Amino acid sequence: MAETEYTNKVNGILANGFACLGISMGTRLGLFEGLAKLAQSKETAVSTQTLADSMNFKERYVREWINGMALAGILSHEEIDGEDRYWTEPHTLPTLLGDDTTWIAQSAELLTGVAEKQVAVEKCFPVDGPRGTDVDEYPVLHEFLLRRAVMWKSPGIIHRVFEDEVLLSKLEKGISVVEVGCGAAIPTKTLATRYPQCKLLATDICADNLERAKTTCQGLENVELRVMDACNASSDLNEKFDLAMMFDVYHDVPYPDKLIAGIHRILKPGGMLLMNDIGAHESITANKEENAAMFGMYYTISSLYCMPTSYKYPDGAGIGACGGMELYERKLKDVFTDVRKVAKDIGLFFLCTK
Repeated sequence: MAETEYTNKVNGILANGFACLGISMGTRLGLFEGLAKLAQSKETAVSTQTLADSMNFKERYVREWINGMALAGILSHEEIDGEDRYWTEPHTLPTLLGDDTTWIAQSAELLTGVAEKQVAVEKCFPVDGPRGTDVDEYPVLHEFLLRRAVMWKSPGIIHRVFEDEVLLSKLEKGISVVEVGCGAAIPTKTLATRYPQCKLLATDICADNLERAKTTCQGLENVELRVMDACNASSDLNEKFDLAMMFDVYHDVPYPDKLIAGIHRILKPGGMLLMNDIGAHESITANKEENAAMFGMYYTISSLYCMPTSYKYPDGAGIGACGGMELYERKLKDVFTDVRKVAKDIGLFFLCTK
């Protein structure tokens, strides 16, 4: 690659990075939705004042933001009768607004969330610097992740994920279930509502998350909430559960081997673990060949959040977002008698039997 071509490439990345921040602002403030309600064609295009008035926003801020989005090609613009007008094209709405299973534009909020701690992470690089950052210091990121969990509200998702007729039959009859690292406990609520004959325990090491889970599961008599480190679950939970669930947790924890051993201990003989994580590979070469742009994004997100928040602890693993499906499978097979991948059309899910 020639020097000029490389320079143009870097300039493009920089421009797209700032556009990503603009997309994040648009989703967080509801600006894309606000414009879509007013104008979905050139004929209905509106001024920044009209958009600002409809949302009770300051016009000057709206104008600066929307011009950035227009020049990035995210929104449409034309000067009409001497006035700048803006609109959304109908084909852009699924990407910009999303739904319960598609959050493309909203994923820009990941950048806003991890960038909160960039300076703190930079201080961790020197040998004599801190080992890592505190997981509780990323409020914007956690807000996004909790809202992203909305996809688990759909009972249909449960069937697509489990795709195991024996397990589904057990759920219908009623079993004991524990969710580890539950966050807002939306999967727990989904199962508890769909299978009221089941008894569920939602656990998280973070008390703040349990407060959110309390709101999520309000009124569900078959759900119990508990602040718990699954690495050191109390002995009263030994061999108590038929099913454990853990979604997007493993790569973030400081002691993953202890976590898997702890979950194995609280499962009954024949009990199952359903574990979801990012479908990256151990090898950067494999990630580059499969999807360099996507996995490159995951590595960067991980360097700012997943890795430092895990590595912070003494002997913390610091696996990171791209720890790799091969690693996860090996670790699970070290403990469980049967490990297989399920719901491959949705993501990386392991169903493991004790």
